[in-house]
Amino acid sequence: MGVCEQLVQFEHRYGWRHSPQQHADMMRGDREHRRFFLEGRMERKGRCFIATLVYGEGAEVAVLRSFRDRVLRATLIGRAFIFGYYRMATGVCRLLQGHLHLLRITRALLRPVVWMAARVLASRGRAGR
Repeated sequence: MGVCEQLVQFEHRYGWRHSPQQHADMMRGDREHRRFFLEGRMERKGRCFIATLVYGEGAEVAVLRSFRDRVLRATLIGRAFIFGYYRMATGVCRLLQGHLHLLRITRALLRPVVWMAARVLASRGRAGR
């Protein structure tokens, strides 16, 4: 089992106890597991609202979703950006709907973002990450 015989005897004699540091580490681990679980739920329901409105369900949206999941979710700043995006994106979409000129401007503004996301994903694919 990989457990030292002396440890088994010690725990039998004195009980199984955690140091304050171990307890704090377990609590931190529980918080991280909860956060990871909630992010996983967000990923399943999460959509690229603005990009989907502008491009439809096209290759550009797939690139942005992949960038979100593979690059942004890996960092704290990226997760904060995703959170802020989901909070404001529905309002932006309401503003854009029905305004063809705003949709065209947004599409033009997103084009370099999609291009950069595709480049980052391609470079990470070559690096084997």
